[in-house]
Amino acid sequence: MARHSEVARGALMDAAEELYGRDGIDQVSNRRIAERAGNANHSAVAYHFGDRDGLITAMLDRYTEQSEPLRADLLAALGPDPTLVELLRCLVLPAVRGLLDRPAPGWRARFLNQVRATPSTAALLERPVAGKTATAAIMAATGERLRHVDQPVLNGRGWMLTGMVFEVCAAYEAEVAAGEREPDWAALGCFLTDAAAGMLAAPVTAPGGFAPAPTLIQL
Repeated sequence: MARHSEVARGALMDAAEELYGRDGIDQVSNRRIAERAGNANHSAVAYHFGDRDGLITAMLDRYTEQSEPLRADLLAALGPDPTLVELLRCLVLPAVRGLLDRPAPGWRARFLNQVRATPSTAALLERPVAGKTATAAIMAATGERLRHVDQPVLNGRGWMLTGMVFEVCAAYEAEVAAGEREPDWAALGCFLTDAAAGMLAAPVTAPGGFAPAPTLIQL
């Protein structure tokens, strides 16, 4: 029975990933997700996850559970004094690897971008790092490398960077799915890492400028 429940939950999450990624969060009902998953019980989402937010949270947790061991491996392979780029690579590459491992056509990047862009679900992406030892260690070390940047400025750059990564990955995934590009997620991950390092460590020419509230998004 437990195995059957696990399979049913996985099928519902896979169906939701596709439907949310394609049509948007608010345009997809729980009933449609159950039907897409081949589940005759139209209340299956409520049974397994409680509600829509519970389903999306479980989907995000599944993604995080895949990325954290990869981050731990990359962190363990670093030398005693890693550079900013090396640290950021430990954050970015495991997230992109999770997109690489999805069956084609993948929907995960577009799903994540829909969650980010939907006001009713965006807060679900503010993932705490408690319990994620590797992610917390990487972020702490990254902060040390960026001590020369005032925290409000760093908050603003992190906000911009988050949007950039989500939008770029979603657009890239759509191009791959349409056959417009041969997938090379590892190359995209390196590109995003370099861009992130440049943005975060850039010189500050106008102190005290725009700085949104800090947002912590970890996958």
